[in-house]
Amino acid sequence: MAKKFHPLFKDKCFNHVFSKEEYALDFINAFFNTKYRHEDVLLKSEDVLPETEYNDKKLRCDIVAEFNDVILNLEAYSVFGKREANKSKSYAFRIYGTQIKRGSEYLPKRVIQVNICGKMAGNIGFSKYGLLDIDRKIFGILDDDFIIYFINLDKIKEEDYNVGVNDKLNKYFRLFNAKSIKEMKKISKGDDVLMSITECLKEFLNNEETRKDFAREEWEARKNQAIGVTNVAKKLLKMKADINYITEATGLTEQEVLKLQKTLQ
Repeated sequence: MAKKFHPLFKDKCFNHVFSKEEYALDFINAFFNTKYRHEDVLLKSEDVLPETEYNDKKLRCDIVAEFNDVILNLEAYSVFGKREANKSKSYAFRIYGTQIKRGSEYLPKRVIQVNICGKMAGNIGFSKYGLLDIDRKIFGILDDDFIIYFINLDKIKEEDYNVGVNDKLNKYFRLFNAKSIKEMKKISKGDDVLMSITECLKEFLNNEETRKDFAREEWEARKNQAIGVTNVAKKLLKMKADINYITEATGLTEQEVLKLQKTLQ
């Protein structure tokens, strides 16, 4: 099976690499310019969040790092759209709300979520919780008990790396955006942790079981895409759409469309 590169922000790659406490802690410290130590953190990877009802949807986080004063949730997405934004908010609210136990005070830890996004799909939209003083017509932003960051790697350009972020975080952005192990090695040179992350990803991608998993995912995606296209073509045929229009809209050949048409007769 041919070897194929998958970027660090791909879900499986992200989970594998940052489930290692050393790497997760280094990224967190680079992102927030903090100095957390190993003894300060409880790290959980692919953690299933608590449920409040038996039929609640199971939510499985990528990486959760719990400190004395805050819970950090690290998530990775190849493509981030409205669905993923809703998923992200559900994770943050579930983490925040399920900290409160029966008989306890309403004093949960702050929740911070960092979403590493390969690219954004459409306009996500953002909101802030605020307090309005009716008499004086003053609107003020409340202290954030949960904060959600969206890191759009698709918009981070080479010339932007040094704007408003530290050198270590610059390297992480570049590492996430790298298109090959060779490029990752060049970026990480001189930094022991980043070089170790590069080797970790390289070993993971070279693993036979990993390659089979990725190949299976890609096959499923192509199959689902083909089913989707076929269903669109069938709907258009039922609407008596022109054959040429259907081929242009779906990418199917005229012979494929005519074959589908026979199945509907």
